[in-house]
Amino acid sequence: MKVVCTRMLFWANGMAVTPRLVLVHPSCEHDAVLLAHEAVHCRQMREQGTLRFIWRYLTSRRHRLQMEVEAYQVQLAHDPRRLPAVAAALARGYWLGITVEEAKAALLRGR
Repeated sequence: MKVVCTRMLFWANGMAVTPRLVLVHPSCEHDAVLLAHEAVHCRQMREQGTLRFIWRYLTSRRHRLQMEVEAYQVQLAHDPRRLPAVAAALARGYWLGITVEEAKAALLRGR
């Protein structure tokens, strides 16, 4: 996975663009936990196909929630104490229409 730092990514700390390319804000260039999260999205793209992943991510809240929960669970494996912050980010940052408590429940399912 190639990581490119750019200040043009001002709305997020990181973003998987293709199965092999991740953009990160320079302030997060060495954030191993963020890179692990984005690596999950790269794998998801490889498994589903890039165009299918992007289409479903953009058009289906359910799919977007599933993809983000899987990626955030990797982050939580590194530091479970971050559950409140991760749940808040999931609830507020992805147009999912869920509460922080619903996000916490989704993150804890299957663990």
